[in-house]
Amino acid sequence: MSALEGLRAIRVQIDLQPDLSLDETIRIVKSTEADASSFDFEAAVLLLDIVDDSVKPYGLSFYQHCIHSIILTQQPIWARLMTLGRRRFVKKLDRDEESIFREAGLLIEPPNDFVIAWWDHITGLIRLEGSRIALDRAREAEKLTLQYEEERLKREGITTKPIWTAIEDNSAGYDVLSYTQNEFGLVNKLIEVKSTIASPLRFFLTRNEWMQALEYGESYSFYIWDMKKDPPSLFVKTVADIQPHVPQDNKKGKWSNAEIPVGI
Repeated sequence: MSALEGLRAIRVQIDLQPDLSLDETIRIVKSTEADASSFDFEAAVLLLDIVDDSVKPYGLSFYQHCIHSIILTQQPIWARLMTLGRRRFVKKLDRDEESIFREAGLLIEPPNDFVIAWWDHITGLIRLEGSRIALDRAREAEKLTLQYEEERLKREGITTKPIWTAIEDNSAGYDVLSYTQNEFGLVNKLIEVKSTIASPLRFFLTRNEWMQALEYGESYSFYIWDMKKDPPSLFVKTVADIQPHVPQDNKKGKWSNAEIPVGI
């Protein structure tokens, strides 16, 4: 809150005397604000470029907008916890962090419509950002698979290049089309690529992916990349490897997603 209070005081003074330099503005704030000694002006200056200057520095809405801007631009680690729900999220914060949300009126009981809308909006954006990060990680795993397959094909004397199918046709049921040779010549190798940062190591399998895997059988492989490692490490699994971990339908109930352990 010391940083937010410093930002508020600076913005108030800028509204009063917009032509002053930042140093002069801070000097006036320090000499006129009774609580200026408790303000974190260094952090407040950093926030000047983060918080939209069109937001007036008055009332709870100012602090709410500050928190919103900091979360979206700085993406603090604790922001991901906001999707757990307000009460569970607050339990994960330390006293200083909690005080920021409380002083901003975002922890009132019971929450009013505005507060509910604020939490819904910010958690929605966090989920979207999480989806973007997951997609970036998935694309990186697909690139790694292409590189791996290009090197393998070269070692095996196969000149045909693998194809990044997921980019061209997301409904194909696999991400990379590669090749291998048997006694009849060149045959397709269909690869479903998974990226994970989970511990213990695991990935999620959809029903549609599994139906495709069963249809193609031995031609189908799962390439699971552990993206926590540097460089990422690869686990290759066949349909037979995955089979024991896939749930079964029961009466009228059908599974749609399954968590599959990778193992060592």
